[in-house]
Amino acid sequence: MPMLPSDLLATLRLPVLQDADLDTQASFFKRPEVRGLYFEVVEGSAKDEVLRAAVAQLGDLHPHRAALLAVFCGALVENGADPQLMFDAVRQLAGRLLASLAPYCAAQPYEPDEDEDEPQDAEVLAAWQAAEAALASLSPQARFEVDAHQRAVDLLVLPLMTMVVRDVRNHQSLVADEGLLAHVEAMYANDSLPFEALHFLRAAALLSYEDELVVLLPTSRAGMVVRAQGINNSFHAFSLLQDLMETHAQTLGIRQPPRTRRDGDSDAAAFLWLQATAFAKGELVDRMAWSWGEGTLRENARRQGRLVLVALETDDKPARGWNGFTHVLHAEQNPQVSLVHFLTPDEVAAYLA
Repeated sequence: MPMLPSDLLATLRLPVLQDADLDTQASFFKRPEVRGLYFEVVEGSAKDEVLRAAVAQLGDLHPHRAALLAVFCGALVENGADPQLMFDAVRQLAGRLLASLAPYCAAQPYEPDEDEDEPQDAEVLAAWQAAEAALASLSPQARFEVDAHQRAVDLLVLPLMTMVVRDVRNHQSLVADEGLLAHVEAMYANDSLPFEALHFLRAAALLSYEDELVVLLPTSRAGMVVRAQGINNSFHAFSLLQDLMETHAQTLGIRQPPRTRRDGDSDAAAFLWLQATAFAKGELVDRMAWSWGEGTLRENARRQGRLVLVALETDDKPARGWNGFTHVLHAEQNPQVSLVHFLTPDEVAAYLA
């Protein structure tokens, strides 16, 4: 079993009893033993061994120190270490911390104006009062531990993001962790014990990766299978797909001229984007079966085991535009759609049946 250097282990095992013991990312990396190991291994072949040694230590360290170690290892991943080696251990640590902090997290109730008739939501108010009471009941040392765990969660977001966007298997593992995602969804915007970075992990979980996304153009009985990766939402997919479709407009039988985009973050629907359920027996049966742009790409309907989007070329469509949905969440997200192959008319008909 590989071991971390003794001086780094000694630092990681120091007592965590007061605010002064809670290193920031910057102060942790300024420690000589931390900088020394980083520069020793960052350009060499031992990075994966460091990650394996770190995994063995995570469960024995104070959570805040474990989070700092994860940040250190995330920096090695940014420089070529295997992003999958440590991901599950860091993900599980984040899940345990969020579960421990859940009783202290709640949204602040909306306070209606005096002239409003709508009462406060009783459940939201009760949850807020319970979280506030739970925090108030803590001893000073217990409250310090809660705050230390809160900071640890924000620290863990950085290596989790670093690892999840570099390996689709990590993203699949994140999406499959229903318990963790339930806590993230409930806590990322809470007001009683707020997090600075948790919303990034939520956004990462909403990304979609599809090896075989089917795009159908019923008007021309054409279609294609594409590989989609790092897609924020369906609006994001529409923009990338419309770029690709314009490149292959002749093959796809597209008659309308290319659209004009004002800037890279704004776009409009060149087609009536529908889900597969809009068609049955080759006929359009539900024009309102839209592919909802704000939702994740993977929420759309599937046929034959594949995600399907229908791009109906028609003048009879509502104006749909979007802005701010195509931003890049992380430098390594690399959102793109790439052509796998075109579909034959018979294959298109089978998907529309």
